[in-house]
Amino acid sequence: MNFIGLHTYPYDPTPGTGRDEPTVWVGLKNDVNDDGTVKNSYPTSYANTMRNQWGYTALPTGNYSYGASRIFDTDCYGNPVQVGNCPLPTTPEGYNAVFDKTGIMLKNSFEHAQSLNVKTCVGTETSLSTPMSPIASLNLYYSKTRQDNFLTTTECAECENLYEFVRVEGFVYAHPFPESVALNTYYNGQLQDNVLSVKPPAEGYVLVRTEGYAFSNSTRLSGNVTTTLLMYYNADIHDHLSVSTPEGEAYAKTHGYTLVGSVANVLANGTVSTPKEYYEGIFMRIQKLGIPLDYYWIWTPEGWDGGMTSTNPVFKAAVDDLASAGQAHAAVNASFKLATCGWVVGPLPDRSIFDRVLSSDYSAITSIDMHVGNSPVDPAYVNITKHDKWAIPWMEDDPGLTAPELWVNRTLMHMEDAKKYGCQGLLGIHWRTVQTSPQIAAMAQKSWNFGLTSNDFWKSWSIDEFGIPDPATVFAAVESFNLPRPVNWGGGPGAFAGNIAQCTWGSKYDFVDTLASMKSKVKPGSCLDRFEYWLNSFQYMRGISRTECAWGQYNAAIKKVGKESDPATRQRMAETLALPLREQLVQNATEMMTYLLQTVSSTGEMGTIMNVLSHSLVHAIDEPAAQLESYLGRALTGKAVPSRAYAGPTKLAVPTVRSVVTKGENFTIRAVVLSSCTVQSVSLFSRNMIGIV
Repeated sequence: MNFIGLHTYPYDPTPGTGRDEPTVWVGLKNDVNDDGTVKNSYPTSYANTMRNQWGYTALPTGNYSYGASRIFDTDCYGNPVQVGNCPLPTTPEGYNAVFDKTGIMLKNSFEHAQSLNVKTCVGTETSLSTPMSPIASLNLYYSKTRQDNFLTTTECAECENLYEFVRVEGFVYAHPFPESVALNTYYNGQLQDNVLSVKPPAEGYVLVRTEGYAFSNSTRLSGNVTTTLLMYYNADIHDHLSVSTPEGEAYAKTHGYTLVGSVANVLANGTVSTPKEYYEGIFMRIQKLGIPLDYYWIWTPEGWDGGMTSTNPVFKAAVDDLASAGQAHAAVNASFKLATCGWVVGPLPDRSIFDRVLSSDYSAITSIDMHVGNSPVDPAYVNITKHDKWAIPWMEDDPGLTAPELWVNRTLMHMEDAKKYGCQGLLGIHWRTVQTSPQIAAMAQKSWNFGLTSNDFWKSWSIDEFGIPDPATVFAAVESFNLPRPVNWGGGPGAFAGNIAQCTWGSKYDFVDTLASMKSKVKPGSCLDRFEYWLNSFQYMRGISRTECAWGQYNAAIKKVGKESDPATRQRMAETLALPLREQLVQNATEMMTYLLQTVSSTGEMGTIMNVLSHSLVHAIDEPAAQLESYLGRALTGKAVPSRAYAGPTKLAVPTVRSVVTKGENFTIRAVVLSSCTVQSVSLFSRNMIGIV
C-alpha cells in the first residue's frame, strides 16, 4: 500500500458545503513568499464541529451528551491547522495562517510517507476555480450638459450620447466574496447626479444597480494590489465624483470638489490572470514549501457522473484547463507528475477520450468507480493506451458513512476487472481507516495472491485479527449488500431517520449475537481488543435501527398529541403517550452511543460521533424537546433527558496512526480515556527498535 492521494474541494466565492478546502492554495506566483507561505488568500477551512455544513448543526463538543464530550479537547474540533481560526478564519491574516499551517502539515506528513516509500498526491478540480474573478473596470464618464460624473462598470448604454468616456478608475469583482462590500450606483433625478457608493449619500438618491464588489475600507491587499476609491463632492454643481487614480484626485482638487471620504478599496490593476498563471502559482508554492509530492491530479467534477458529453462546452473548457496545467507544469519545471481523476474516467460517449486529447504532460488517467462503487469498473479503461491508468474502487461510500460497511468481495471483483482492462494502478477511496481495514487488507493481499477469494480472505483475516477462525463465517455472511443499511444520505453523509419500519429489522441483526457468542474463545490482549471493536461496531449498528424505530414511534405519537385541541387532554396524552416513547428513544440512543464510544480508536470514529450527534440525534432528541415540554407544561427531567455521563466500561484509545518515531524527532501522542470514574494518570511505554529485525 504505497499511495496517498487527496482531493480538494474547490474555491468558491460563497462559503458553503464542499468548498474552499486548504489542501491546495489557489493563487499567483507573486502572492507566494520565498518560503512558500502566502501573501494573499481567501477564507478556507476543513470540516469541524462548529460548521453548519454537510447537513450538520454546529454544536460545541462540550455540550455533547452520553459522555461523548470527554473525547474532545476543544469545543471547535477539527484539523489542528485551524486552531485559532475555527470554525472559519475571519481576517486575511487568518486565511493565510490556515493555508500556511496546512502546507507545513502536508510537508511533514509527506516527508514521513516518502521515508516509507509511499507516493503522495494532491489536486484540484477542473476547470480551475480562481479567487474572486472575473473582474470589471470602473469606467468614468462625464456629461458637460449635466455637469455630472458617472462611474460605472457598464459601457454607459443608457447615457443617450450625453456622456463621454474619461478614464478607468480601478477595478471591481463581478461576484461577492467574504468581507466584500457592494458598490452601487445611486441617482438623484432632481439634481441629475449619479454617485457610486456603498450607501446613498443623502435623501433623494435611489438605487439603480450594483456595479460590482470591492474590499471594505478596513481590508487592503499587500503589494499595491488595491487602491482606495475616494468620494468627492462639488456643492456648486451638485455633483459627486468617485476616483482612485492620481489623475482623478488631481481633477477633483482643481475643479472645486471637496473630499467626502473613502468608499472602498478597489483593485488597481485590471489584468485578468490566466489559468496557466494560477497553476504556476499553485505549483511554485508546492515546490517552495518543499512538499515531496509525486503527483498532482486534476479531478473532473462530481456533476460529470450525470451524463457529461464530449460535445458539451464544459468538456472543451476542461481540456483547455488541463492543457494550461500542463504548460504551467513545464514553465516552473515541476518535479512531480500530472494525472487526472474524477467521478468518471471521461465524458460520454467515449469515456477514454482523455487518452487522445491529453498530452504526454499527463502520466496517468484515473477515476473513482461510478455510483459510489455500485457500478463495475469502467470498461473504457481498456481503450486507454497512451497513458498509465489507475482504477479506484470504493472502500466505503459516504451515504453509509456512520455505519459499518464491508465491501471485500466487491473490492476483489473490481481488482479483477481493473487487471483485465490493463490498469497499472489500483487505489481505494475512503474516509475512515479502521472501519475500512478489511477492504484495504484484502486489496493488499490480492495484489500478491491474485487467486484470493473473499472466503479465503475472511478466514486468514479472522485468524490474524482475533486468533481464531470462527468469526470468518459471520463476516463472510454479512458483507456487501447482506449487511443491514440503517443510514443514508440526508443533506450529508450517514443520516438517521425516524422510521417505524426499522422496528421489524430485529432478525437482520442475529449475526451480532452469533459473533458475541464467540467472544469467550478469543484470548485476552490485542486479539480481544480487535474483536471487541467489531462487536461494538455491530452492536452500535443494531442500536441505530433501534433508535430509528423509537424515533419513528415517538414522531407518530407527538403528531397525535399535537392534533388534540383540548389543553388538558393534550397534556394528559403527552404524559401517557409521548413521554414514555421519548424516554425509550433516549434509552435506545444512550445504548447506541455507548457502543459507538467503545469503538473510538482513531479520528475516524471521532468524526462518526460528531456526525451522529450533530446530524441525526440533534433532530431526533435535542430539537423536539421544546415541543414536548410545551405540551407537558414543564421541563423534561430524568429518563427523558440524555445524560452527560459515560455509561460504558473504561476505555483507553490512542488515535495516533504512527507506531514508530525516528531519533530526535518531536512526536506527540494523544490519549483518549473514557471512564465513569476519574482517571488519575496514563502511562506511556516505548521500545527501542535498534537491533530488532
